[in-house]
Amino acid sequence: MTCTDFFTLWLEIQAPSLKRSTYEAYTIYFQKHLEPYFRPYELNELKPIDVQRYVTDKLKGGRKDGKDGGLSLVSVKKHLSVLRQALDLAVIYGYIPQNPCDPVRLPKLKSGLTDRTVLLTAQEAQEVINAFEGHPLRVAVVLALYYGLRRSEVLGLKWSAVDFNRNVIRIEHTIVKNLTIEASDTTKTESSARAFELIPEVRALLLTEIERRPLTTPYINSWDDGRVFRPDYVTRGFQRNLKAHSLPQMRFHDLRHSTASILFDMGWELEDVKSWLGHSDIETTSNIYLHYSRERNVLLAKRLEGTFVL
Repeated sequence: MTCTDFFTLWLEIQAPSLKRSTYEAYTIYFQKHLEPYFRPYELNELKPIDVQRYVTDKLKGGRKDGKDGGLSLVSVKKHLSVLRQALDLAVIYGYIPQNPCDPVRLPKLKSGLTDRTVLLTAQEAQEVINAFEGHPLRVAVVLALYYGLRRSEVLGLKWSAVDFNRNVIRIEHTIVKNLTIEASDTTKTESSARAFELIPEVRALLLTEIERRPLTTPYINSWDDGRVFRPDYVTRGFQRNLKAHSLPQMRFHDLRHSTASILFDMGWELEDVKSWLGHSDIETTSNIYLHYSRERNVLLAKRLEGTFVL
């Protein structure tokens, strides 16, 4: 059996037990990356060195969008995880004696942040908010910055999740896109489902939004005719407006990163930032965000002023 034949079989077996978004993500990994690379291989001839070479190849030059450079370590880690799952089943079914992914090692992930990650200061975040005055994505940008929301959480936010009487906003729905757009009444993880106090500025913004247009859809971030913003529109529309205002280019997800950075600069404890962002464990928060920005260095240095007499 070829690797291609087995990958196809594995996806068919897994499909009933996977969320549609997960199944589509796996399909993309296989169709764009894994299957083309391993197409020449017979399943029983696949060796650890072949998988290790795949990892090296993708890190050096694995992009499929026409741009130079390799995939991020996070992306390659996802590929390897899916490949390992598939080949575990090949072992169970007796096609191969052991999983060739087991000895494969990835370079150590120093941080969850990449070289292209943009971390805004509070002042820079304010400039971004100002740039979206009157823009359809203004509410989405404000929500992402105040609450550190993922794009899927921003898009999935419903009016029913906002309780103006109790002054609470709940994160409990998502909208994602891999091959198709999927709305879900679940969050990425159990800890991602969380509730926030309605910050006065956000409360005022949402009330203004209700007055501005009729509520033709249950979703907050939508067009006036009721159509929900597409995930790809959020990505492209966000970056186009940044360019139009001569602001640094960044991903929409960098707003979430920036929230964490700003909270650390304000002196928040690690556990509090973890809860605010909805991480499942504190190690995730620590590994990704515990850095010393210029603003935090200044803050810490000032605390030492006058400590000694020279």
